[in-house]
Amino acid sequence: MNIRDDMRQTGYSKEDEYFHKKDKELLERMRAAANERKQRLEQEHKGETFWMKCPKCGSELREEVLHEVVRIDACGDCGGQFFDQGELDLLLKSRVSAALRGGQ
Repeated sequence: MNIRDDMRQTGYSKEDEYFHKKDKELLERMRAAANERKQRLEQEHKGETFWMKCPKCGSELREEVLHEVVRIDACGDCGGQFFDQGELDLLLKSRVSAALRGGQ
């Protein structure tokens, strides 16, 4: 291996590391914003009859962690899974980042 090949290989790994770090920071900011929105909505609607009810069957919703990335609302009766604003974007961004890193 000559110096040129070594620099090319090192450069790509540093570039990959840089973008991995930037993606991780973006995902953390998106996750924090989604959690903040969810907490704000919970405070605004906590006592209302529709809050945390399944729109399909009316059963109670519970929060589940999906792919260790995002907390979604899930119905234990009908199996429905519901995303709050920004949660689907967060999930898709994390999946794309993982695919670009080779499934890490």
